[in-house]
Amino acid sequence: MRSGLLGAGLAIAAALSAAGVAAAGTLEDAQALIDKDNGPAAYRILKPEERARAGEPDFDYALGLAAMDSGKPAEAAAAFERVLAVDPDHLQARAELGRAYIALNEPEAARRELATVKAQETVPPGVKEAIARYVDALDTGLSGGGTTLKSHLELSAGYDSNVNNSTADNRILIPAFAGLGYATLSSSATGQEDAFAQVAGRVSLTHGLSIGRSLFADVNASYRGNAEYDQFNQAIAGFNVGAAQRTPDWGSFSLSMQGQSYWIDGQPYRYTVGGLGQWNYRSEGKTDYGVYLQYAHLSYPSNQGQNANRYTAGATIGQSFSGSREPYAYAGMYGGYEKVTHSGFDHLSNRFLGGRLGGEITLVSQLRGYASASIEVADYKDPDPLFLTERHTVRSDASIGVRYALNDAVTLGANVSYTNSDSNIVLYEYDRVVAGLSLGVDF
Repeated sequence: MRSGLLGAGLAIAAALSAAGVAAAGTLEDAQALIDKDNGPAAYRILKPEERARAGEPDFDYALGLAAMDSGKPAEAAAAFERVLAVDPDHLQARAELGRAYIALNEPEAARRELATVKAQETVPPGVKEAIARYVDALDTGLSGGGTTLKSHLELSAGYDSNVNNSTADNRILIPAFAGLGYATLSSSATGQEDAFAQVAGRVSLTHGLSIGRSLFADVNASYRGNAEYDQFNQAIAGFNVGAAQRTPDWGSFSLSMQGQSYWIDGQPYRYTVGGLGQWNYRSEGKTDYGVYLQYAHLSYPSNQGQNANRYTAGATIGQSFSGSREPYAYAGMYGGYEKVTHSGFDHLSNRFLGGRLGGEITLVSQLRGYASASIEVADYKDPDPLFLTERHTVRSDASIGVRYALNDAVTLGANVSYTNSDSNIVLYEYDRVVAGLSLGVDF
């Protein structure tokens, strides 16, 4: 809602003001930045002057605008209140004060200031209409933004060099049976290449409870079929249901329950249930910070000895950069522990540590390019009963692709990804290349 209120506030200020803020030097430079929608830069210029110039209506008004654009509504409200203490008829400041009160979750105070502006006889009809829209936005905000429903459908097809994530070696030596010589693996246990087609869909529902507080539900499903090796066809269905709280100064917090079912060749392979807690924050410099904690219970219907509890903690950071190409870069680290529930399978318990980085950029109009890379190291607890050694695996992934927006709802995509699993146990070593084209539609 903030971007809409910002636009409305700027429109009101422009319509009410016959002339801009008249000042020289520092104030003039800051106002030029505000006019270019660069409030954070203006705030950095004006804030050091606040102690010396507080009480000057022109200065306080500009500081209030800059503070609002920098996500500091409490400072903005204080600045606009100083303006009105000197000049109670400063309608621009009163309208902006109403906007600051909305951001501070003080709806009655916001409504009072906006009503005062609307009641003035000197306010042009067009401005009164803008104030009315502003009040409507306030009412919507009080209900948390109402209820929104979004859906996404994606069709894709391509080539997969290793549909079953298996080793390329068809003869391996198993130390526990070394006396029998090399074992020959079946075709289902070695890497197989194939063409594939996939359909995936997602439905997301958000229901606002109050300003900054909402409930959300997300349901997703996908099915991937192979042209030849249909015994490796996969289906996934999952959900994420929870609540979120957004604050003016400390970002947003969310808690959710999660579940997923994973099927191979029409049979359930794994069920997952658990929970996720997240914190996300965007700074005035458009830096995104995130921290999360996740718990998942993994259940394997056909092999309950593999059932496990998985605990993960991680942190992320992202940065938006200015410019017509709108570049964005991100990085993250995570780690945790997976513990099987059956002591006879402790060789499957492991500690893991991983990291990822990536970015995207506009290449030409409507064409966006992206790339990412990640690595995960897993060390297993006990020696493998067949290979008589503790398993150590390093998995590396890299991906590159483009998305072309035909319009606001339809996107074409192309992607190539590479995976390498390096392990001290040959059975878990493999390479994989996947290339595909996709068509995405938003509803």
